[in-house]
Amino acid sequence: MTQQLWSSQRHQTAIGRVGLSLPARRAVGDLQLEPDTGVLDYGCGSGGDVRALQHLGLDAAGWDPVHFPDGQREPAEVVLLTYVLNVIENPAERRETLLRAWGLAKSVLVVSARLRWERNQIKGAEYGDGILTQRRTFQRLYAADELRDYVEEATGVRCVSAAPGIVYAFKDDAARLRYLARQVAPDGGWLASEDTASAISSVVAHFEQRGRMPQLEEMPQPIISLLGHLRPTELKRLAEQEADPVKVERSAERGALDTLQFLALVL
Repeated sequence: MTQQLWSSQRHQTAIGRVGLSLPARRAVGDLQLEPDTGVLDYGCGSGGDVRALQHLGLDAAGWDPVHFPDGQREPAEVVLLTYVLNVIENPAERRETLLRAWGLAKSVLVVSARLRWERNQIKGAEYGDGILTQRRTFQRLYAADELRDYVEEATGVRCVSAAPGIVYAFKDDAARLRYLARQVAPDGGWLASEDTASAISSVVAHFEQRGRMPQLEEMPQPIISLLGHLRPTELKRLAEQEADPVKVERSAERGALDTLQFLALVL
C-alpha cells in the first residue's frame, strides 16, 4: 500500500451547484427519484443536490464529514453516493464508504465517479491507484465497466450502468429487471375515457401500440369499470375490428425484438 505523504484536502472537491448534478438528474429521469421519495445524499458536499431535490418535493437529507457532519445518516429508499469514491485515496476506506452507503439504502444505491477519459482535465501526478492533484486533492478515475464491477463485487448484487460513470445497485433484483424493462419498452399512456366507447378506443390504441391485448392488471381502474360488462373475448373481438392490422403486426414484431433485447440485457 502506498504511504500517504500529504494531508488530503477532500473538502476542496465539493462543487457548489445551483441545479441537480448529472447523477441526480439521471435518477430523476429514470424514475428512481420521484416526489415523496426518501433520499439520503451520502457525502453531499455543500448540499446542492439536497436542496434541489427538496425543491422537487422529495424527502431529501444529506450528510458530509466536513460540510454537514451533523446530518442524519438514516436509512432511506434511495441513497446517492455522488463523486465520493473517486476522492478517497485509501482503498480500504473507499470500500468501507461504499458498504456504509449500501447498508443505508432500502431500495437502490446510486453510485457515480469520474471516468478515465477526464484524465487530461486533471493536473497532477500519479499516486497510488489515482492522481494527486495540484490542489493536494486525490482523484481515482474509473473505466465505466470497472466502476460497475467494483460496486457489484462490494455489494454482492448485479448492478446496472445507467450511464457512463453512473451505477444503480438495487436491493431487490425484481426492481433491477423492472428498470431494464422500462429502458427497452417504456410504459405507454392510456387515453382518457369517460364512457364505454372512449374506453374501447383506449384499448384499441394500446392494442395498436403493443401488438397485443392488454392484461387486466395493465388497465387503469376507470377503464376496467367502464368495460366490466364485456367478456374478454367480446372486448378482443371489438378491438380487432377497430384496430389497424398493419399497426398491430408491426408493434407485435417490435415487441418480440424488445423482449429479445430485454433478455440480452438481463444476461
